[in-house]
Amino acid sequence: MARPQVGQLVSWYICTIVACIFLVARLCVRWQLLKRLYIDDLLVTLAALCLIGDLAIQHYMFDQGMSEMANTSLTEKINMMKMIIPGSTLYVTSLWLIKASMVVFYKRLADRTRYQLIYNITLGVLGATWLVLFFDIVFKCYPPDRQWKGLMDPELMCPEKPSTINYWLTILFNIFSDVFIICLPISQVARLKMPRKQIWGVISVFLLGVLVVITSIIRAVYSHRNEQMITCTVSMIETAIAIIASCLPVLRTLFFGAHSRTGTYSSRRRGYELSASGGGPHTGALSNKGGRTTVSVSQTGTGVDTRGESRDQLSRHDSEDGLVKENVAAGLGRGPPGIAVTREYFVLEDERSLRGR
Repeated sequence: MARPQVGQLVSWYICTIVACIFLVARLCVRWQLLKRLYIDDLLVTLAALCLIGDLAIQHYMFDQGMSEMANTSLTEKINMMKMIIPGSTLYVTSLWLIKASMVVFYKRLADRTRYQLIYNITLGVLGATWLVLFFDIVFKCYPPDRQWKGLMDPELMCPEKPSTINYWLTILFNIFSDVFIICLPISQVARLKMPRKQIWGVISVFLLGVLVVITSIIRAVYSHRNEQMITCTVSMIETAIAIIASCLPVLRTLFFGAHSRTGTYSSRRRGYELSASGGGPHTGALSNKGGRTTVSVSQTGTGVDTRGESRDQLSRHDSEDGLVKENVAAGLGRGPPGIAVTREYFVLEDERSLRGR
């Protein structure tokens, strides 16, 4: 006879399959554009494997009668209790791997020492909080077999306080770390020299992580009510959305294309801001606006297209990530081959020089 709530079981598989599709698309885009994968790709892949493992555990618990606890036998309850530790560990590990992958992705886009330090500290905090949750899951009731032996002997039953502590630690660490990681790249992206619509488009991709926070809160509510089936369902949805959100910045190239003239620029492509006093002759096109002379120098050869900027030195890995791609047109067959180098020189002239001219 079919067990009740089989629709939720189907939703678990749907979440896992959709998340895996996004992951495969992410890996294909990375490999097609860059011919290599990165650490964040590996972390998301491991998170997907944890999601698949968690799906197997929850399906096993479903077969043991999780959807109708009142009608389960003692043996089935013991079998389900034995899955609590591995299931909780895989759930926490998958989420923390996704968080780490997002931070590593942001870290590679950052070019300033301040951002690098913040991201390194965030990775350290994520590692420390994962260890706290892991040891709390394993040793909240010591020895661990008391969790199922207590069903046979009430004297061995675990106290309720450690479970309550584990509940609040998981909820607080999960939600606050999600909110912090969502906020991390916004100030960095806001500095990129892109059209306003494109900036908000990129930021909106990051803000999709808000859905993960919402599902975390919903899961916390149902977990507090001890509704196991719906808690497992929301857990699968939460992890799947987190994987999808982590893949969207990379998959952005599928929708906006890989070639963008307003991308970030490598620190090796520098511009210059020159003073008028004692300046030597310049070659190129000159334009004078409000006491400011712009000197543009263009060169043509074979290779890629670069541009110097006079002020902000932004991401040094823009061509690696597909978030704001600058130069992969040659690899995709877009545009003629060759190097087109454009440098802009900004010459500030004082009022005396302008009157003399």
